[in-house]
Amino acid sequence: MAGPTLDATRYRELVERTGLSATHQRCIDWVPRGSRVLELGCSSGFVGARLVVEKQCTVVGAEIDPKAAEEARAVGLEVHVGSLEDPAFLAKIDSLGPFDVVIAADVLEHLADPPPVLERLKRWIAKGGYAIVAVPNVASWNIRKQLFFRGDFEYQDTGTLDRTHLHHFTWITLHKLVQRQGWNVLETMVDNYELPVGSLVLKDFPNLVLHKWDRLAWTKPVPRFVHRFLAARTASIVELRGRVEQALMQHAPNLVANHVALLLTPPAP
Repeated sequence: MAGPTLDATRYRELVERTGLSATHQRCIDWVPRGSRVLELGCSSGFVGARLVVEKQCTVVGAEIDPKAAEEARAVGLEVHVGSLEDPAFLAKIDSLGPFDVVIAADVLEHLADPPPVLERLKRWIAKGGYAIVAVPNVASWNIRKQLFFRGDFEYQDTGTLDRTHLHHFTWITLHKLVQRQGWNVLETMVDNYELPVGSLVLKDFPNLVLHKWDRLAWTKPVPRFVHRFLAARTASIVELRGRVEQALMQHAPNLVANHVALLLTPPAP
């Protein structure tokens, strides 16, 4: 099998292998039906195409890679090719607005200087409109564990350590950035969270036990009693896991979230 491509179409190949992420789906959910949408870094259009088909949106894409832009056009997007760090291209987008929703999902981390681009989004949003911003969290437990135990910070084709990432965000630094610029955070979601240390005890082991028990035939009175007793205890652990997960996501998102997405409105004029 050939290796992954070296252009932005590799993100489409990833979606074909694994499906849209929870962040992608949340971006789609946040967009009102019939909206005029600007999708920055639209890649091959796998999010925009869903908006066109499922929500009857009009989607304008901005994409730096011409090959990915052609693929996005083929699935119904109007795509303009250029760099978000090129003043002339930004001026071109100025002329295309305003938009009901501007999506910048997995975009800011590819920029050498993200704050001016995030600030520019305010020009492109219509009155009553929204911005959706999503970034990977480099402070997640997964990355911390990788650094601490292996001393590994090697870049990859996709993911948090995507080799084209020029800027790294954490949950905290992303929120500080949007607060400095006056954005209002309406909703926040975390995707692909990972429990530090307790994942084995609170998640993997109870799931394994429940799976094994469900495959066994419990027929005699005593084994049935044992099964009910142990199943109840394991179910309690699963319930505890849910409470721990919710608490960690609420109080320690910078540690457990591998990906962060924000639904924003610009400050009042």
